[in-house]
Amino acid sequence: MEDDAPVIYGLEFQARALTPQTAETDAVRFLVGTQSLKYDNQIHIIDFDDENNIINKNVLLHQVGEIWHMSTSPTDKGVLATCYNKTSDSKVLTCAAIWRMPKELESGSHESPDDSSSNPQTLELLCHLDNTTYGNMSCVLWEPMGYGTKIASLTDNYILLWDLQESSSKAVLSSSTTLKGKGQLKFTSGCWSPHHNCTQLATANDTAIRGWDTRTTWVWSVRYNHSHDQLVLTASSDSRVILSNMVSISSEPFGHLVDDDDLSDHEDNHNEDKLCPRVLISLAKENIFPKSTLSGKEPLQDSIIATYEEHEDSVYAVEWSSADPWLFASLSYDGRLVINRVPRALKYSILL
Repeated sequence: MEDDAPVIYGLEFQARALTPQTAETDAVRFLVGTQSLKYDNQIHIIDFDDENNIINKNVLLHQVGEIWHMSTSPTDKGVLATCYNKTSDSKVLTCAAIWRMPKELESGSHESPDDSSSNPQTLELLCHLDNTTYGNMSCVLWEPMGYGTKIASLTDNYILLWDLQESSSKAVLSSSTTLKGKGQLKFTSGCWSPHHNCTQLATANDTAIRGWDTRTTWVWSVRYNHSHDQLVLTASSDSRVILSNMVSISSEPFGHLVDDDDLSDHEDNHNEDKLCPRVLISLAKENIFPKSTLSGKEPLQDSIIATYEEHEDSVYAVEWSSADPWLFASLSYDGRLVINRVPRALKYSILL
């Protein structure tokens, strides 16, 4: 099997919730949540053996309802959050809760994908996120840095910031803000930027990811790469996953620049240049900046790196691996999980 060939895993039920086990940095592990109206919903713990291209799994029951979104604690392997449907007074509400998985499953599974889980275990409820005032929850986002005690949740048109207390058994609302604009705007997805001291939160509402992705279909998921934030994944209802090189939002769009103290007086006087000649030559040697730029003096442009088309249904989730920054998974509504890698040529151009 070729190194860059995708690996596909099929679920029995429809699904749209996918998350890496963020606190696990040694093994490639993802969690997938199902959407079934007839049967108890499940969370599949997926372990990927990168050397042999083999998937192992285990299954947890999520009996409170269909899973619309999942996320995991950045510090505790056993803690996760789900957004799920709940019927109240003949109305369907999307609620959110924090859970803990059984201790023995925190480190993954050793089952074969063909083995059936005859006695799946259940989750321990830690706390609910009260959305009585703010409407349906669309997703829960853990702050990437810190102690795993701060989270943000998106409702129809609010961003809510929470503090988790008493080992995540209590959630206290610390602040909130609303989405403003014309029409009935609603949040569909979002994520923390892992850079800029985690002070930035990117959101998608319906068809808009401001300047990042211009597809006319609904964009359901957008994710920064944890190590190289110019690499951005998006997934949408056109059944495609797009990997983009978004230098315009990168924390280091031209690589590591030299300090101002290292520049000569002559170079300092050329303020009209976007980069000084020494920096351009250095970056060209390192294959970070194209040599053709030395004459044209044009900055790197945002561009699409690759389009992945292994799915046949709407792709509702895409996630980077927490253990391998060059590997990611995507999930479509028909229950198909696909694991892909960043093209090797791009990987080496970034590393070398």
